[in-house]
Amino acid sequence: MIFLSLCIRLGPMSSTPETFTEVLHPDLARFPRARLSVVKGPDKGVEVVLEGQTVVIGSDESCQLKLTDGSVSRRHFELSGGPGGYRLRDLRSTNGVFIEGVQVLDAKLTDKTRLAVGRSELRFEPERHEIQWPLSPHERFGEILGKSTTMRRAFALLERAAPTDSSIVLEGETGTGKEALARAIHEKSKRHENDFVVVDLTASNEQLIESDLFGHEASVNRPVARPGALEEAEGGTLYINEVSELPLSLQPKLLRVLESKELKRNAQSPSVKVDVRLICSTQKDLETEVKAGRFREDLYFKLSVFRVRVPPLRERPEDISMLVRHFEAKAAIESKTRVTPLGEEMIEMLARHDWPGNVRELRAVLERLAAFPDLGAGAIAKALGKNMDGEEASGKGMSQEMTKQLLALPYHDAKDRVLESFEKTYLVEHLKAANGVVTRAAQRAGLPRQSVHRMLRRLGISGVDEA
Repeated sequence: MIFLSLCIRLGPMSSTPETFTEVLHPDLARFPRARLSVVKGPDKGVEVVLEGQTVVIGSDESCQLKLTDGSVSRRHFELSGGPGGYRLRDLRSTNGVFIEGVQVLDAKLTDKTRLAVGRSELRFEPERHEIQWPLSPHERFGEILGKSTTMRRAFALLERAAPTDSSIVLEGETGTGKEALARAIHEKSKRHENDFVVVDLTASNEQLIESDLFGHEASVNRPVARPGALEEAEGGTLYINEVSELPLSLQPKLLRVLESKELKRNAQSPSVKVDVRLICSTQKDLETEVKAGRFREDLYFKLSVFRVRVPPLRERPEDISMLVRHFEAKAAIESKTRVTPLGEEMIEMLARHDWPGNVRELRAVLERLAAFPDLGAGAIAKALGKNMDGEEASGKGMSQEMTKQLLALPYHDAKDRVLESFEKTYLVEHLKAANGVVTRAAQRAGLPRQSVHRMLRRLGISGVDEA
């Protein structure tokens, strides 16, 4: 078995007759391996080795470095590797991250560094051993685009994994394009002439999940027998969305099918041969689910021959420009009208946003900018201190008093203040249009309802849920 673990981010793309692909160099990304150790606090001695992956530090079970320090936030900060070193980002923690007594929100770590987090102290220490990432010479995989190092690293792995029959687990936030990635893998596999079947385990009960996956025989309650997705995908690929939601009682049944390549619904039914390739996705870290006893370890290893963590859009801002131009070209083709491209300064504003809804959110924002420039572009420009033509709003776009207040703050604090203003303006407008209903506002914004709820709580804005 080959087991590879990556941190990548992919976004949902639609096919357009564009020519983004070009040969890029170099073919390797190099950066030092590093170690993050707890040297003071209740978790002294705990450490994690950094080999390019994104590591989240906090008190939540899902964190790769979990701390029991009560003064540490659930998701306190993250470290992500790349050429030249590691990037530290504060994840809006309550007590902050300090380096030599100075609070940092975003920093590049290249040398030995001590970090103060709550009542704990951590040591970041690069090692002499150098990590090398093979990079694809291409900036697209199927319909999926990206020229950033993380994307080209992903493409290099996927170009090797796609032609095999090995199973793959895609881990990442909602809106990162995990299904689009799965489809691209299928199209480049030897199974591409057969079906690509999707099963979504979210918002389903155990009985429905069992029927969707394995099918059911005719009975009193269900007089018509039907095959499940495992049979429907015969010779092709089965994509299971949110595989972490598979009930524990059904996990042994799926494992038996994968190992025996036979499906038997019940003791009386005949065995059915099953030949499928499995690609699964999840928003949760399956290793954490295994440790918590919510996911079988043997099934985890069977599914994750290749394991790919799909990072959020905020980790690859250098791809924003390419994605914007892609969606503009797509919109022009679909509407058969000329689309006015965004200026470079507006794209820079978009690159500074955190994108909690990821590529799906970016696409929705661009659609709104095109359809309602008085709402979208105006809100973004005003919040980020820009005029509509992209020029700095020194006296007209924002008051001199506001400018003075922002200039008195450190850069990252001023940026956070402006972004918070944008979020508040943006969400209030959508709540108004949705009559205060959060679910409808989330749909308009192209964001998950849970993410909008969190943003509203943080900003002190009230909304209501549909009954």
